Amino acid sequence: MPLEDNLRDRSPAEKRDEREELGFLRQPAVRWLSPGLLARSGVEVLVSGTFGKFADKREIQREPQLGMDYSAAAGDVWVDYLSDTGDGWEATYTMAWLLAQESLDFDGQALPRGRILLLGGDQVYPTAEPVAYEDRFIGPFAAARPKSGAVEEPDLYAIPGNHDWYDGLASFLRVFCAREGRIGEWRTRQRRSYFALKLPNDWWIWAIDIQLDTYIDDVQLDYFLQQPVKPGDKIVLMTAKPAWIKAVPGRLEPGCWRYLSYFEERVVRASGAHLAMTITGDIHHYARYEPRDDPEAPTRVTAGGGGAYLSGTHTLYPELHVRSLDHDAAEAVTYGLEEVYPRAADSRRLSNGVLGLARLNPSFAGLLGGLYVLLGMAMLGALNAGADGLYATTTADGFAGFLAASAGGMSLLMVALLFGGIFGGLDLVPGPLEEKKSVVRATKLARLAVAALHTVVHLLIATIVLWLVVKLVGDHPLAIWALGLVALFAAGAALGTTVFGCFLLAVHKVRGSKSWETANQIFTAQSIPDYKNLVRMRFAADGSLTLYPLGCDRVGRAWDYTPEHAPGPKFSPRGAAPTAHAIDSPLVFDRTGRRSG
Repeated sequence: MPLEDNLRDRSPAEKRDEREELGFLRQPAVRWLSPGLLARSGVEVLVSGTFGKFADKREIQREPQLGMDYSAAAGDVWVDYLSDTGDGWEATYTMAWLLAQESLDFDGQALPRGRILLLGGDQVYPTAEPVAYEDRFIGPFAAARPKSGAVEEPDLYAIPGNHDWYDGLASFLRVFCAREGRIGEWRTRQRRSYFALKLPNDWWIWAIDIQLDTYIDDVQLDYFLQQPVKPGDKIVLMTAKPAWIKAVPGRLEPGCWRYLSYFEERVVRASGAHLAMTITGDIHHYARYEPRDDPEAPTRVTAGGGGAYLSGTHTLYPELHVRSLDHDAAEAVTYGLEEVYPRAADSRRLSNGVLGLARLNPSFAGLLGGLYVLLGMAMLGALNAGADGLYATTTADGFAGFLAASAGGMSLLMVALLFGGIFGGLDLVPGPLEEKKSVVRATKLARLAVAALHTVVHLLIATIVLWLVVKLVGDHPLAIWALGLVALFAAGAALGTTVFGCFLLAVHKVRGSKSWETANQIFTAQSIPDYKNLVRMRFAADGSLTLYPLGCDRVGRAWDYTPEHAPGPKFSPRGAAPTAHAIDSPLVFDRTGRRSG
């Protein structure tokens, strides 16, 4: 059956037929600035954070985990790493389709697909619900590599990210930790939300569950402490958040870093093993930091490009100062940013796309249009209360008189609410460790001034539009109300949303890495599906480990459905197929786990 390419234009009947045919419903990319989603996400973060403190499902996970010993495997063992998938169909299926290919090209070298697939967190967006898992993760992955009856089936392991925890981890446990679990050709083997894989030549992959940035529970700590690790073994550590990326002078050490450092020091290094690398997702780009003054410190990689909206790279700190749990600030390890994807210049260029916010997020544009309508109703109410009537009060003393007459109690309240919302959401604050009072004072004043200017621009647009409507319509109050409110909605949705994007971009350009939240808003607003990445690892027979970071500049937009009885992926690319290419040099670790080359 033919399937609609434009996922936002499907009728209810088409959606019903598609679900019956596929067993799932392809979903468009999440629009993160949708007002309904923002409200719902805020509630879920609050609820999950609150109840997670009292009902931590990690503490009841005690089943033994079997079948995780690959140390007797002959030859090279290939492992794939993907993180932050399960968003829009186009990006998610593209990455699943690439993983399912028999090999991927890396600068002329054919890399065979992994025997093991590791998922680094946030397997579904925006929230963890059974239907969301089916539509945004299970369906696309099972379609990309359906069960074929092959003799040797690949294994799949996953750790949860914050989005997986929003339902208390219930859906994650059902999907990844059930007995005889399967997602297409991939078999799920784990029984807990964390795991330890033993690989040949004394290599290990340890993957921890950090819940919602909190302590690692005792049950989980005991699990890792009981692993048969010997001095000299090498460990690749998976976690769900790059806790190190804000470890710079002038910033408070984040709690998530202290928890990660505790595990690295008191569990990994205390065992006598060498921590070769820590790899994570959560931020949706590729970034590699290398230690500059400590050869024993691990390489730190963020590879969160599995399908969710793109995150920028041009605001990453070029240098980090990472202080481990057992060392003071003077002994902090200096890390340098060695490689990013997309390139900083591309990331900077892509940030300008927020100027198209009205087109990219119609529901957010509708929200601003609605706010303009409420402001207009308050202004018209004040004008209508004048002794001479609406039209005469509006035009008696020119534009200045119109402004004065429209400043009633409700209109002033609306302006105050608008200012408060802008001021509260503006990421323009002094550094938490800033000691210069003049800098602190200047930053606070700048925040106040920017919020005030932003509010004034919106107010000017609304008042000018309403003034022009009155001048155009004449002394016809009902027409002024009707046409005025329609014009205000259109102005708010188009001009107001564009102004909002302009101010976001301006703060982002001026503040850069000092305004992390603004940088995130710039890219969440756009939901860019492209510039995805994965990491393919080779645990070689000679005891070395090589990482091959791969990127996909443009995901597939059009896919043709293949009937159920046909072998292979259920969707094939229409036209040019998506391709993966090298985005970093191969990262080689020798048989002792130290970087070489």
